[in-house]
Amino acid sequence: MEPAYLTNSVTDAESPAPVAVHYYLPISDAIFDGGVFITSVGAGRVVAGESYPLVGHPSLYDFKWKDGRTLPEFSIMLITSGRGMFESRATGLVQVEAGEVIMIFPGIWHRYRPDSATGWTEKWMHFNGELAHRLLAQGVFSTRQPVWQPADAGRLESELDRLRAEVQLRPSENSLRISLQGMAIIAAALSKEEAADERASLPRQPTASAKAVTDPLVQQAVRYIWTQGHKEMAVAHVAAAVSINRRTLERRFRIAFGCGILDEIIKCRFSRAERLVRETDLPFKSILGLAGFAGMENMRRVFLARTGYSPAAYRQTLRRRS
Repeated sequence: MEPAYLTNSVTDAESPAPVAVHYYLPISDAIFDGGVFITSVGAGRVVAGESYPLVGHPSLYDFKWKDGRTLPEFSIMLITSGRGMFESRATGLVQVEAGEVIMIFPGIWHRYRPDSATGWTEKWMHFNGELAHRLLAQGVFSTRQPVWQPADAGRLESELDRLRAEVQLRPSENSLRISLQGMAIIAAALSKEEAADERASLPRQPTASAKAVTDPLVQQAVRYIWTQGHKEMAVAHVAAAVSINRRTLERRFRIAFGCGILDEIIKCRFSRAERLVRETDLPFKSILGLAGFAGMENMRRVFLARTGYSPAAYRQTLRRRS
């Protein structure tokens, strides 16, 4: 039986699409430095008249229609049934039909939702990395054209399903294999001749993948951290979520990763905050809440320890380099 915090991951036997399932992956230094790294995958089926977005997402990814959101990463979302609308500052309101892709870009305010009369089915992948920014810089995709119909939507759907199945088997592992599957999804979404040219010039990926974790309780703990990390969280909360003694979980966690549970919580929060500082112009108070830090001083201490800079100085340094 799955722990309570996964109750949003429900399937309907009468439908080929999940009602709602999503995974938020840990980011290692090796994966972060590669050409593409995957941050999240998921799928959902929204029936006509149902509220949207579906529940259970970290604050960074959740949003309300009236507010919209800004992400520090890219996203490819395929609508496989129904219809709806998308809006960004670069495009205005755009109609979205079944078989079309919605592309999200880092630092760009946006919002989307299904038509209340039809609902829709969505399958998606969040990603980032050098390759993604290179494709954007070279005009392979554009912030002004975020909605299009790929040449083979069936192929794209199959690739998204395959990636989701792979992540479901090892939800605490973010490996080179997953990055390569993400590249296949990008290629299927582009579905253009120039995509082949881009694939021929892919940057080299790191040779070492993230350490595979076979302990199911550690896997559940990692998924809990990366899905619920925006909330108040202590080691005791993680142990309670997976129904195991804190000391036992800590020991098994160190065997699997060589570090403690608290280290993983901080890693999750810093990873999200760093990407928001790097990829967006959001104020630091907003980043604080989205990443899950308890206070500005707490976030400042983590940034100083990991980068040598405060969040403000880190952003300024990045801007000067670009």
